Amino acid sequence: MSNTEQEIERLVDEINRSIQRSPPDQRHELRSYASSLVNDIATESSAQSNQISAQTERRPFGLVAAGLALLVIGAGFALIIPPIGLTLVAVGVLLAIWGGVAGWWVTRRENAPAGGQGRR
Repeated sequence: MSNTEQEIERLVDEINRSIQRSPPDQRHELRSYASSLVNDIATESSAQSNQISAQTERRPFGLVAAGLALLVIGAGFALIIPPIGLTLVAVGVLLAIWGGVAGWWVTRRENAPAGGQGRR
């Protein structure tokens, strides 16, 4: 058993002794409180690792989604107010193209050979 595991078991035993020394009517609340503290610590550490992985996997394809949303909204407005609708459609198309190019560029850069030697 590693030193870390032994330390955790020692702390759990210490918490248990502290709870046993408390009045019987408070023991259940103290156990719940200790359990919630441990869960909070575990949740924080897993949330931090999820945030790190989400940051490394971020892609600019949100621009494509925004462009497509503007395209759909613009098409609806084009039926009611053509100048505004067509402007939104044009902006949506440009944004979708921009997002597609940016996504391709990021993917291309990530797949480039190590050492920075690309095409010449």
